Amino acid sequence: MHGRLEIQFERQEEKTIARTIHQQAPLKVIKPFYPEGDSPAHLYILNTTGGILEGDRMEINLHFGNKANVLVIMPSATKVHPSSTGDARQKLSFRLEKDSVLEYFPEPLLPFSGAAFLQETDIFLEDGAVLFWGDILGPGRREKGELFAYRLYENQMTIADRKGFIARECFRLEPSITPINGTGVMEGYSHMGSLYVLCGDQYIEALLQAFRTIKMEGLFWGLSLLSRRGLFVRALSHETPELQDFFMKFWALFRKIVLGRMLPPIRRY
Repeated sequence: MHGRLEIQFERQEEKTIARTIHQQAPLKVIKPFYPEGDSPAHLYILNTTGGILEGDRMEINLHFGNKANVLVIMPSATKVHPSSTGDARQKLSFRLEKDSVLEYFPEPLLPFSGAAFLQETDIFLEDGAVLFWGDILGPGRREKGELFAYRLYENQMTIADRKGFIARECFRLEPSITPINGTGVMEGYSHMGSLYVLCGDQYIEALLQAFRTIKMEGLFWGLSLLSRRGLFVRALSHETPELQDFFMKFWALFRKIVLGRMLPPIRRY
């Protein structure tokens, strides 16, 4: 199945609207709504089949016009079902125009036993664009004994602006070939989360100092400056909720320092 979603956002006075929406099953969106006022627009992206199957190709292309302000949510985990010999793929392409803001914080990706999933993400930011990007990779269906039982997970991600690459990431996990639960990979943890925070230079030092104050037991994490425009966080944990709670602390600080807002009301599941 080839799912496709294309949305063009633009700012009209103080309100961010979805100017055009093109969707092809199984990808579907709920009409943007505004629990925080005219901006940001809250967008929920759904997979109506309840998961990604062998041979599926998913494409999500979002374009954020000047000063558009959008919060993108996937209200449930992305489940990748087993593949006998093939794979499933997803391509995300986001373009942020001048002074636009994107907050992207989906539920975890869960590759089931035998699953093979390849994801590619390309993000381009114009001057003044702000990005808060989070993702979480789970080990599979732990309650079914599927800890790291997937065949393949590959992730390629690039973030760039007019000066060139800001961040490039590429990793490939094949648990049956190279065990990933030990030293140098998952270090005995089961969940991995990543955060990219890009914003104006005037906020970087304040964010860095604020993020360093975050304390939470049971996680292993690190924080790095990117070559320019922002910060990167990677964390390992034993459970999805503790990793989500941990990242919510970062999100709250980001919103307070960069956007001057409180955390938004979020409904999931």
